[in-house]
Amino acid sequence: MGGETIKAVIYARYSSHNQREESIEGQLRECHEFALKNDFIVVDEYIDRAISGKTDNRPSFQRLIKDSEKGHFDAVIMYTLDRFARNRYDSAIYKAKLKRNGVKIFYAKQPMPDTPEGIILESVLEGYAEYYSENLARSIKRGMKENALHGIAMGSPVLGYKIGNDRQYEIDPVGAKAVRTIFTMYAEGKSKTQIVNWLNEHGFKTSRGNAFNKNSLSRILRNDKYIGVYRYDDVVLEDAVPPIIDKTLFDKVQATFRHNYTARAKAKAIEDYLLTTKVFCGHCGEPMVGESGTSKTGKVHHYYKCVNRKRKHNCEKKVEKKEWLERTVVEFTVQQVLTDENIEKISTRAMELIEKELQDTSILIGLQERLKETNKRIKNLMSAIEQGIITPTTKERLEELEEERRDLEGQIAREEMKKPLLTKERIMYWLESFKRGDIEDVEYQRRIIDTLVNSVYVYDDGDKGRKLVLTFNISGNNTLTISSSDIERTAPLRLNKLDSICNPCSVERNDNGAVCEYHIQCRYFYDMVWMCL
Repeated sequence: MGGETIKAVIYARYSSHNQREESIEGQLRECHEFALKNDFIVVDEYIDRAISGKTDNRPSFQRLIKDSEKGHFDAVIMYTLDRFARNRYDSAIYKAKLKRNGVKIFYAKQPMPDTPEGIILESVLEGYAEYYSENLARSIKRGMKENALHGIAMGSPVLGYKIGNDRQYEIDPVGAKAVRTIFTMYAEGKSKTQIVNWLNEHGFKTSRGNAFNKNSLSRILRNDKYIGVYRYDDVVLEDAVPPIIDKTLFDKVQATFRHNYTARAKAKAIEDYLLTTKVFCGHCGEPMVGESGTSKTGKVHHYYKCVNRKRKHNCEKKVEKKEWLERTVVEFTVQQVLTDENIEKISTRAMELIEKELQDTSILIGLQERLKETNKRIKNLMSAIEQGIITPTTKERLEELEEERRDLEGQIAREEMKKPLLTKERIMYWLESFKRGDIEDVEYQRRIIDTLVNSVYVYDDGDKGRKLVLTFNISGNNTLTISSSDIERTAPLRLNKLDSICNPCSVERNDNGAVCEYHIQCRYFYDMVWMCL
């Protein structure tokens, strides 16, 4: 090299299927030894971890190519030829770029003579590397497909499952409860925001241990693995995974998805249309969406409009005033659903569910097993620290595990105290209080619609005005048809909030106005009730 000091950089890479972090350390060691023997000065290292050489989409590799234009180094040292690329086209392109930038390539374990014979040898080795890569990819894919045909779990399990000793999927009780709740709440008309809030308030985590968000719900709600379907590439196996939910519930959720997809009214206006995704045109069956318009006087009017009339102009359904329709639905829902007979049925069903859940200890056992495993990891990490084995990520990992332990201890504490002093009478009292809410309060209207209303179909009824068909989220007689004459005969509700009632659990406050003694359990109380509707 003319006696000049050669400034070199090292490029190291390992792919994910059969190599580990130690592979990088070995490559760096050999490359540094090569540099020392040849009087090179190593000025930088470029490392790509768990990335195949078949692609040039490697962050550190691309940075190396770009940095070569700056003239900061004269040579690139690699462990072997296949670290550069396993694709002859990419190899030729990027070697030409380096050569144009005055940078030479050296291989620590495959010295190449700078002669015509060396060029031929390098080409042969590149061809072999490409063949090896393609052959290896085929072998891996063939092996994974064979595993799939036997229902063997591959990759990280989704929420609600764990991988057993036989590499088959098993149900994780804690995650499975989260999955069942997600599907049930969505099928009952709960919004994604409500579901996410419930999950996070109750301490549930995603399969990666993070808090839930609305994006994570969509993937879960569309995943047919939860009804026992195993999928990999073109392999589809029915009943190959233990189901967490039944097909009826899954199909109902998919139908709800289709309805919600067409109802985008909330993105149209700032006004909150409470019946969005629940109100439909009685003539063509399409959703009715929120609209607004401004009159000549400058007043803004809000109403619901049939999607077919709005977009295709092939439906004659008249628009409906937002305030009138929402209030009418709430008034008749309270009168029809929260009757003494229904309150009695809901309260009885709630107590049955509460007693059944108290007898089911699988969630508690699952949490305790996870806590035991977390404590074991913390102990192992502490032992490593005591032996002087410390890396830059040790402290961060220890803090993560301790945070996980605190979270699990909190979940276990909440699960153990799920023995509320509830009676059928107290649940009936709560429902009675719910019935006496303030009809003028938008939040009260929202709770009634979200909790009790399944769907509303609106018809133009000629000279008679309009007709509404309401379906409720209750068992038994759950449909009500309302005509204009019914609406005219019904006196509007004028009810006041009960200041003596604790919100949200609706249990009477004590004399000094403090929160009721059951407040710590009221969230659980409310959950049990809506599940019985």
